[in-house]
Amino acid sequence: MPSSTRSSNFAPRPPWRRASRGALVVAAALGALWSCSPVVRPARFASARDRVTDVSLRGPFDGQVVDQTTAEPIQGAVVVGVWSYDQGDGLTTPSGSEVVEVKTDQAGRYRIPAAPMRKRGRDLRLVSFHLVVYKRGYVGYRSDRVLDGRPRTDFTLRHNRVELRKWQNTDSHAQHLVFLAAPATVLQLSSWERESANLDLYRELGGEAAGPGPAPEPTAEPALQLLDARTLLQPEDVRRRTGYTDAFDVKELGDLARTHFYHGVHLQAVDRDEVWDVAIRVWKDPPGGLAPVVETFEATLPQVTVTGEITPETWIYDTDEVRAVAFLDRDRNVGVLLTCGAMQCVDIETAIILASFVHDNLDALALTDAPSDPTSAPASATPSPAPARREPEEPEEPEEPEEPEEPEEDAR
Repeated sequence: MPSSTRSSNFAPRPPWRRASRGALVVAAALGALWSCSPVVRPARFASARDRVTDVSLRGPFDGQVVDQTTAEPIQGAVVVGVWSYDQGDGLTTPSGSEVVEVKTDQAGRYRIPAAPMRKRGRDLRLVSFHLVVYKRGYVGYRSDRVLDGRPRTDFTLRHNRVELRKWQNTDSHAQHLVFLAAPATVLQLSSWERESANLDLYRELGGEAAGPGPAPEPTAEPALQLLDARTLLQPEDVRRRTGYTDAFDVKELGDLARTHFYHGVHLQAVDRDEVWDVAIRVWKDPPGGLAPVVETFEATLPQVTVTGEITPETWIYDTDEVRAVAFLDRDRNVGVLLTCGAMQCVDIETAIILASFVHDNLDALALTDAPSDPTSAPASATPSPAPARREPEEPEEPEEPEEPEEPEEDAR
């Protein structure tokens, strides 16, 4: 039989052609996979505009969590990173999120790796990232806004500094939970606040203790405490330095309300213009720390360089109408702003000496009970004025003696 031969149409393909076809298949698969990866929008948080290096919503993110007052690192704070996605062409809709949770180490540091990017889909976009930090006993932190609703402007991708403020009795748990808008992990950690939040809301609506029961025995409400700074600088202290001899009225400054951490004292020269007045504003243990006090100093005393005249942080401001000296005493957690009219303080050195006198008397700061009648000032609020000058009395003019009447001549 004649031997059969295979047609050339069925000849085996060379190995290089088979390898090329396999590479094309792999490349096509990778291309399809890449085409489904989400588009990453530019970072929109405020500090991203000030960075020289590339800033991406993907991350990674790192930073440190510290106590706002002491600057000590906080260990064990929960740090949660949340990436949000949307999807659609023209009409966009939310398309879920990805969450990564870490805890701070002994140095208060955290590091969140780059976004997992596990989500895939056509027209999928990574649109935002925000950071949430939670530690019981502190006010939480969000990278996009602060507790009062204002946008946050200091968040950074790398080396971010998170300052947590200690919880105050005046803070609202209800407001805190709304502010956190917490992811699941933080929601579980903050679950203990829900009952307190309900009580806060109930009190805001005017509610009292719920449920029937015997009326509680009346108890005396604790008296409202107010900071008293009147002893730091008294009229005789000013007179001794400036040689002023007329009277002062000691009054409350009306620019800020007096509280347990602030007191403004006004030494008003009687029957004189403001250039003869002296005023001190004192902050002691303010709830927000001394940072807002520094902002007040910098706004009140523009373009002033910090010196070490009284404390390492002293501001000195001199104009033709007023002399001003401000300082911080961080050991006592006190801030002071002294202003003195140009007629009372003839030079800036006089104002510095008066401010130094206030600094030496800071230990005399005390809390006093608020008066039951808010309109009535304390008895010592108005010191006795300087002795009044008595005008010499004019001597009375002596009466002129009456002239004797001449006797009438007898008629003859």
